Amino acid sequence: MAKKVTSLTTNRVGDFNLSIILDKRSNRTSDEYPLSIRFYRSINGKEERYFHHLNEFYTEKYFNEVCSVSASRSALFPIKKKWESILEGYRTRLAKVAEKQQLSMPLIRAMLSGVDIDGQKNMSFIGIWEAIIATRRKEGRAGTADSYECALRSFRRVVGDIEGFSLNKSVIAKWNDGMKDGIDAQGNFIKQMSDTTRGIYLRACRVVWNECVKQGFLAEVEYPFGNKSNDLISIPRGKKRQKSYLSVTEMTELYNVFIEKRYPKEWGPIYTERAHQSLGLFLAQYLCNGCNLTDIARLTYNAAYWQDGGRTLEFQRRKTAARSNDNSVVVVPIIEPLKKILDEIAASPTKNGVVFPFIFSGVIDEEERRRKILMENSNVQDRMNRICKELLGWEKNVSGTWARHSFATNLKLAGVEEEYIAESMGHSHGNDVTAGYMDVYPLEIRYRNNMKLLNIEEKQETPDLDKLSKTELKALLKKLLNI
Repeated sequence: MAKKVTSLTTNRVGDFNLSIILDKRSNRTSDEYPLSIRFYRSINGKEERYFHHLNEFYTEKYFNEVCSVSASRSALFPIKKKWESILEGYRTRLAKVAEKQQLSMPLIRAMLSGVDIDGQKNMSFIGIWEAIIATRRKEGRAGTADSYECALRSFRRVVGDIEGFSLNKSVIAKWNDGMKDGIDAQGNFIKQMSDTTRGIYLRACRVVWNECVKQGFLAEVEYPFGNKSNDLISIPRGKKRQKSYLSVTEMTELYNVFIEKRYPKEWGPIYTERAHQSLGLFLAQYLCNGCNLTDIARLTYNAAYWQDGGRTLEFQRRKTAARSNDNSVVVVPIIEPLKKILDEIAASPTKNGVVFPFIFSGVIDEEERRRKILMENSNVQDRMNRICKELLGWEKNVSGTWARHSFATNLKLAGVEEEYIAESMGHSHGNDVTAGYMDVYPLEIRYRNNMKLLNIEEKQETPDLDKLSKTELKALLKKLLNI
């Protein structure tokens, strides 16, 4: 019997081994896994791995059958040859980079993230900055790309274009001073930057600098950023947000307004309906582990929802989805208050159906989707402020960000462990691969913790067993057996 082959390999490049495998670390919702190029090396007992996904998904059985095929008459033989060709293409690219500089895992990651190693344009500080912007757009992170682009425009306006990597701490200091004082490269007065904007722009520049260091272009240049020395450029921190949250009592009051539909008659039926929907979205963000509207808009009734008998929603944060080594998955327990909100403003559950389809209204283009998210965020903020001020008499400028801060703050004040809060909000596990396999918190613990978000006791109603579906009966049995 032929031995089963579980990967395809090619010749080494320096210390690095390349193979094509299935990345089985993070998928918990199906039996298909992403086809990936794995870069691996071991030096002095220290192992490094990086998985680059190819946007193709296969079952383990099919993958092993393709890798094991040897007869050219087999229908799977062309697939195997195609994969081998893809793998060899990555080896050729890596060998070309190795001719110019010493290989490292960060350099490989940079090479595969969109920086054009062969192009002369990108062999500069400005070029790599532009390449990072392009990569963020390709990943669907248009907001981050726009922020980096604004930072680059500011840099060019104050410093001017620089050649290659001819910059040091004094160049960054000139830009920082120009933003603070409002002076451009020619000495003309321009608008001064706020500390918040200046901090955002400097952090974008720091990302570019670190990328250049990883590629060896600025390895010997003094690092310019730091908050512990007067000789370094200090990046301003954003305003503290400890007070940018609503207490459990306040959130409960908002929930009661939603349930009772307690709106002024003078608002009229059209605005009342829109305000009701916006209040529901704000509360959904809060009860869905503080997720932002970008993630709310993409929520679906995926496999996890049906496997758990309609008791959970599961998603990967849009902000971190592009990072192939990030295993963070957000699991949202559908506690009774959240279920009531979903029943009121969400679409009826269908397999892989969108939970809140009215946000995108069928739009697929990512740029247009981003505009709709910005518009919806603005609408929610405007309507929430009217609800807070006109209905409840609160002088608070509430935005969607408050939902996230409120989730974290209220659970912390309720004594919930910070590890649960971080995991529920989708904070990265970093390189902790084990955490990617484990469901650290059983569903019942998630229910118990998230019920602390509101001052509402969950009613234990006796279900009519004759009316329950097989899926609902299975979920009830699991709950009774505490499994």
